[in-house]
Amino acid sequence: MNKIRAIAVTVILTIALGACGQKSATPPSSSRTNDTTQAVTTDSSSLATTEIPSTSENPVSFRYLSMDIQAISQGDYSSVIGKWVREDGEGTFVFNSVGLVGDSTISTSSKIVDGILETGIKNSGGYGVGWLMIPAGVPIPRDYYEEKDESDINRDRMYGAHTSFKNINSAEVFYRVPPQTNIESNPLTTNDTGVRLESGPDTINYANTILGPLNWSIIESNYNRTESIPFELLQGENGFLFRVYRNGVIISHTKDAIVYIP
Repeated sequence: MNKIRAIAVTVILTIALGACGQKSATPPSSSRTNDTTQAVTTDSSSLATTEIPSTSENPVSFRYLSMDIQAISQGDYSSVIGKWVREDGEGTFVFNSVGLVGDSTISTSSKIVDGILETGIKNSGGYGVGWLMIPAGVPIPRDYYEEKDESDINRDRMYGAHTSFKNINSAEVFYRVPPQTNIESNPLTTNDTGVRLESGPDTINYANTILGPLNWSIIESNYNRTESIPFELLQGENGFLFRVYRNGVIISHTKDAIVYIP
């Protein structure tokens, strides 16, 4: 059996990272002889969709934006926006469109191997761990473990471990909460999100909180058009475009897919 990759990964929160003391972080190993960088594309047929009546300004159908590891490797985290919680509840990370929220950051060093993004997480003190980002539908190759992978292959996943590991225990895998599965109704018209935005500064402040502080500017608003569902089209200083709806739902304007539902 091939030598198991010694990915320096452990599933911990920022507090636990600080407890590592003087142990330095090591990025995922690149010593495997059969490493190949692969292009990964998203199969839109696997994304949950729902059909709704079309208007001149509202989408005909909706889908979630699945984990896009190629975009992530280039600094675009739009496909993983929101809260990621370890299955056993022992850890939480929150992402916006440009990375992790809080003191921890994603390493700028990353690579795609066998359909999985290998990267690292570091805290403000410089201590960190390795990290795997695994899109739905991608099996975790046996080089990462010895016996069994119990993670849910039907969901986007994030995972960490320390040294070599025998099994991938689903309890230690991070999944997005709430799960992005079926969309049972029109998410733009629901009133039970707990969010009701007003045009202008209120929407900008909301974008700063959910999408990240990117000096957002409003380039289109339809709040005064009674025939449409209220939203504002925002552009960040890095060129990102998002439609932010009154009820807090956010859609990627370029990919026409949902990135966040409150």
